Amino acid sequence: MSTFPKNLVINFHMTEVCNYRCAYCYAKWHDDPQSNELHRQEGKVDELLTSLAEHFLSPNPLQDQLGYQGVRINFAGGEPMVLGKQFIAALRKAKALGFSTSIITNGHFLHEDTLAEVAPMLDMLGISFDTADELIAHSIGRSDRRRQWLSPARLATIAAGYRALNPAGTLKINTVVNPFNWRENLLAVIEAVRPDKWKLLRVLPVHDVRQVITDEQYDAYVTRHHSAGAMVVVEDNEAMWQSYLMVNPLGRFYQNSAPGQGHIKSDPILKVGVARAFSQIPFNADAFARRYR
Repeated sequence: MSTFPKNLVINFHMTEVCNYRCAYCYAKWHDDPQSNELHRQEGKVDELLTSLAEHFLSPNPLQDQLGYQGVRINFAGGEPMVLGKQFIAALRKAKALGFSTSIITNGHFLHEDTLAEVAPMLDMLGISFDTADELIAHSIGRSDRRRQWLSPARLATIAAGYRALNPAGTLKINTVVNPFNWRENLLAVIEAVRPDKWKLLRVLPVHDVRQVITDEQYDAYVTRHHSAGAMVVVEDNEAMWQSYLMVNPLGRFYQNSAPGQGHIKSDPILKVGVARAFSQIPFNADAFARRYR
């Protein structure tokens, strides 16, 4: 491996609960009841984060292979901020353990007071933003039951607020290119928001093989936004399969399986330990490293 990633990134999907209903969402665990999510069990999220810190922040075989210097916990969902104070407590715990921290959020709960509380603790703020068109947002499911959505103006306000509160932080936008939005042009929005990184992810058919786009459609979207420059990160399906290190809301490592086949899951980390649970799922370290070159 010619280039080592600076950080190992562990994506902790803290909850499946979300105020949006995106048609292509892969973060669903149909055979794991939401009532068993770790955040519902007192002390278990702290215990999980501590176990991950003890393993991955100490010398271990994956560090030998990747040569990473630090570990970032990326809080994801569902929508992690729907948990309110529980999420903030987990974020604070992760920082205290020595992790770098980030979140991927739909932005709905990033009101002024909440942003002021979490921004200083977030090394990276990642916001999912798939469309600047309100009708498309509703078609995708990127709105809540009251049809509230993340508008371009609201996105720009959040971005400016985060930068003011945490000038050293990194701002990332994630856009899933899908059957509804592949014809759209977001250059004006991106120019206004000026993220440090803009990731263009091709929709991943984990549960529903109908949620796909052709190579030509994805390539057309990427080409249309090429002028955004070095901030653009292109992530096709091949780069995504088994290149993410992920923990589900019940504290199990998991990986996406074949298209339409759901997930491969480990035993609970708190039951068998980090090393054994990690050995039970496939993880392509070379593919992970390529995403961060």
